[in-house]
Amino acid sequence: MVDTIQNKLQDMELVTQHLVQPDDLNYHNNLFGGKMLSWIDEGMAMYVMNKIRYTNIVTMSMDNVVFRSPARAGDIIQIYGKIVKYGKSSVTSRTLAITNNPQTGKMSAVIESDITYVCLGDNGKPTAYFRNFTPST
Repeated sequence: MVDTIQNKLQDMELVTQHLVQPDDLNYHNNLFGGKMLSWIDEGMAMYVMNKIRYTNIVTMSMDNVVFRSPARAGDIIQIYGKIVKYGKSSVTSRTLAITNNPQTGKMSAVIESDITYVCLGDNGKPTAYFRNFTPST
């Protein structure tokens, strides 16, 4: 499994990390799913804003969100990402969130998902931001 995770991470960048605290856990001592999604959405939105040099974006969709393994107190959640597609007013990023237990070195994929953000104009409506956009390398 670690080889598979390492292969997926090769062309991705570390976006953010979070230490799972006791307050982040549900009744079964697993990380709340909503907390994980919040970390992913916030971290990836900031990553995308930096890459496209535009901040007025909103989350349109998080596709294929499947929780593959739990995270527990003391685990480090590492969220990786990359941009995979540009539309007229939208940008799609791929994210991979993993647990990394610093004591055991065990890494597990938690969520792999595509997230689409839409650029809004001053009027709050989608704007064709990418018509004149050149992605940086």
